[in-house]
Amino acid sequence: MEKLIIASLLSVSDGVLMADRILEIILPLTVNDPKLLKLYTTLLSIKKRLVKNQKNSNKSLLTGDLKFLDKRRNSALTAVRFILHGMSVSLIEDISRKAAKPYAIITKYGGKVYRMGYKEETANLISLFSEFDLPVNNTLLNDLGILPFYESLKNAHAAFDTVSKQKSDQKTDQISDSEAATSILTELTPAMINVMAMIELNNQLEPETYGEIYNQLVTYINEINAAARARKTRKQNSTEPEVKMENS
Repeated sequence: MEKLIIASLLSVSDGVLMADRILEIILPLTVNDPKLLKLYTTLLSIKKRLVKNQKNSNKSLLTGDLKFLDKRRNSALTAVRFILHGMSVSLIEDISRKAAKPYAIITKYGGKVYRMGYKEETANLISLFSEFDLPVNNTLLNDLGILPFYESLKNAHAAFDTVSKQKSDQKTDQISDSEAATSILTELTPAMINVMAMIELNNQLEPETYGEIYNQLVTYINEINAAARARKTRKQNSTEPEVKMENS
């Protein structure tokens, strides 16, 4: 039976699919077969662990939210920067004079955020806020009438920062409460082999009860193996260097 289920072929996804098929098909037989039920329970438990840790390794659902919120804070920052730039080049001398300092500050910290990663942008914004919140600079922003735009930037950053911390906490929790999916797969394979070995034996003893189910399982496993072999072949072919033929 080990030749039917080939561990070296199976990816984590293959293992989950194969276990699902086996569990689904043999479930009716476990009602009257306590030995098979025990193997079923063991396989189900390992499969659940594998699925849990497979999900933990996937991209966080908060990634899309974080991307959206980063765009919002970039938009808010751009608005403040453009408004201050317009005022700093104004022909109204009092306005251009007052706008010069805050525009220099926002250019220093926020002029190239579109090139920055999340952490660098956040650090720059925190530095920007610390300067803009100084009484003298806050007074300038108030005199220029752009405090509402500045507050929208701070609010947008706060929303981003909240989700960023949630994602960080989520990642920490996953790391502390997770196992390597590939390691669990090495437990799953022998559990599936044990189930199939019993089904094969029972098929020899009671073909009228186990024959159809055994054949279904063999068909499903062969289908998954074929897909895994094809994927492995494609991967090998894509990594092999091209051999150039010399002209004779």
